[in-house]
Amino acid sequence: MTLVESFALASFALFSYADLRYRLVPGVEIFLIGAILLKFPTAPFQIGMIVLACSWGVFRNIPGLFSLPLLFYPPTWPVLLTGYGYRKSMMGRADLLAISGLACLFPLPAVLLSLFGLELWRRLWIRRHAGNIPALPGLLSGLIIYLILRSLLRIS
Repeated sequence: MTLVESFALASFALFSYADLRYRLVPGVEIFLIGAILLKFPTAPFQIGMIVLACSWGVFRNIPGLFSLPLLFYPPTWPVLLTGYGYRKSMMGRADLLAISGLACLFPLPAVLLSLFGLELWRRLWIRRHAGNIPALPGLLSGLIIYLILRSLLRIS
């Protein structure tokens, strides 16, 4: 397991516990900054595009046309989707920052599997609970599925 994978798994395990227990995720901003610092030397263009997509989602005064050029770069798609959800108050800010951090650290299939894990977690959660859904345990489950599939199939 690489440093990036260890950093992401440990962070998401702590964030998932905090999301389930307290409904707050302190330190997710530090995770995003750490992800940016870890991957910026190897992929500066990807990190820049993801930071632009994340900032479009966080700052609501940026017009929607700003996101149009970002649609031509597929790794920003999950971040733009989550940013739209945050702008419409369907998702939390911590979810947007966590998905942005994942998009910085991992390739697009990992982020998409994390969102798939989130959907499976949502379907499981609404059977037993009402109200807001903690998203980070679902993102963690999707990330674990990606890492297991990658190790079984030896995909780099």
